[in-house]
Amino acid sequence: MKKVGRNTPCHCGSGKKYKRCCEQKEAAINEQTLPPGKFQYKAGSYGGANKGYMPSIICYKDEGNSLKEHFCLVKPDKVFDDEDTASSMADKHLSTAKAIVDKGGSPHDFALSLRHEGYKSLSDFNVIS
Repeated sequence: MKKVGRNTPCHCGSGKKYKRCCEQKEAAINEQTLPPGKFQYKAGSYGGANKGYMPSIICYKDEGNSLKEHFCLVKPDKVFDDEDTASSMADKHLSTAKAIVDKGGSPHDFALSLRHEGYKSLSDFNVIS
């Protein structure tokens, strides 16, 4: 993953320098240990017909005999009128993040790739099939 300079504008779009914005948050991510278990990710959309759809990525945790929703990431700066456009964008970003791991990147690199794209974790979410 490409190193970001401390004095460059932050990739999150805040307008602040990286060192004053996301550097400390990303350092904290790198220090965290990942919970045990295997994870699967699925791209999709989050929202509704009257509110619009945001690209989303849901993480499922393997609990032995089943998969359980673990967390959901959304890209709140992009809202579309249709689910397919939002899902397509999420699929593109998820594929890019997976390619980083396939090339030898760590799970932290995977997470930071999605963060750099603007994905944020939802504290409360509902899965609708």
